[in-house]
Amino acid sequence: MKVLLLTQYFPPEFGAAASRNSEHARFWAEAGHEVHVCTGMPNYPSGVVEPGYRGKAFVREERDGYTIHRSWIHATPNRAVWRRALASLSFMASAFLSGLLKCPRPDVIIASSGPFFVGPLGYLLSVFRWTPFVFEIRDILPQQAVDVGMLKNRTLIRVLEGIEMFLYRRAKAVVTVAGASRQSLIDRGVDEAKCFTIENGIREDLFKPGERDNEVRAEYGWDGKFVAMYIGAHGVSQGLFTLLEAAERLADLDDVRFVFVGDGADKPAMQQWVAERGLIHVDFVPLQAKERMPAFYAAADLCFVPLRKGDYFKINIPSKIFEIMACARPIVLGAEGQALDIVERAGAGIAVEPEDAGAYAGAVRRLRAEPETAAKLGANGRAHVLEHFTRRQKAERYMESLGQILEKTT
Repeated sequence: MKVLLLTQYFPPEFGAAASRNSEHARFWAEAGHEVHVCTGMPNYPSGVVEPGYRGKAFVREERDGYTIHRSWIHATPNRAVWRRALASLSFMASAFLSGLLKCPRPDVIIASSGPFFVGPLGYLLSVFRWTPFVFEIRDILPQQAVDVGMLKNRTLIRVLEGIEMFLYRRAKAVVTVAGASRQSLIDRGVDEAKCFTIENGIREDLFKPGERDNEVRAEYGWDGKFVAMYIGAHGVSQGLFTLLEAAERLADLDDVRFVFVGDGADKPAMQQWVAERGLIHVDFVPLQAKERMPAFYAAADLCFVPLRKGDYFKINIPSKIFEIMACARPIVLGAEGQALDIVERAGAGIAVEPEDAGAYAGAVRRLRAEPETAAKLGANGRAHVLEHFTRRQKAERYMESLGQILEKTT
């Protein structure tokens, strides 16, 4: 099968979308499919295009048996909603030309969204290339933007929702990353027969248990410390200020350090919040290369997976859950719905009420006092993810499901 995958985020960029799409592309290519990826010039999350790509309209790369077609994007470090929308629109325009002029005609086009305009890009290319269009939904947009307060204009919301439903109707298949997301779409009238779920997974050869007292602990001065770590985006969806409040409640424990690894819109305000309160046991670590992430997980005594409260977040499954479990670290989960179901089914962590600083602080105290419990939770998670959530398993199932759906609709 000839596959054209559209995604705004791709390595060397960081995050769940980049990992999911690059690893699927790799495994599909290994299975004998011809895979082409249309993506933007790498700039996430800084909003600054990396030096080797600046000033270029198109770049072609070969990696792991597949081809990457990069196109210009109006990247900006300003995280205002309208500027982010402009960046997404610019990618839609340049990637349309790339997909039309630079890529061979595919058998199927997969548009992995968000951002929002990747979906319309996939549909437009499918029309011009006379090719079936598959709409992959990682975040249900615009609903997520509405729930976190980023989008409030009622007229604009109605317009975007109209486009969203149009794309669902036109797509030959709709792929979600969570079963609850699939059910949500079906409840809104999307054809059940063409909806299927492919959860995120992990590369078990990369994400695996490692030595706790490693080079990361030595580098950052965490030797002898109980490290409570968050790795990921520092944005509005995670509610990270609640973790800072939990850290403030645990300032009496000299050996506990709260560590935040990554970047995002809320990071400057978080750093200011910590500085104003003089919290010397909170560390902020820059965004790290994916290859270093297992060492950071190994250095942690527990890992946080927080989400804000809200109906939308009940159908959200943060991909870091699988990475943490694969590295055999205990999870402190502040989330409901699908994420909670997975962690509880695996017996891989302690669940707390989302946005409850006291509950987070209590979970840290418990795992600090009960290392045997922490070790058991970590081992449970590793066993569960190897059985159910490896990336190769998910990539194979994706192609099998896709082939069946496309066969029925041709």
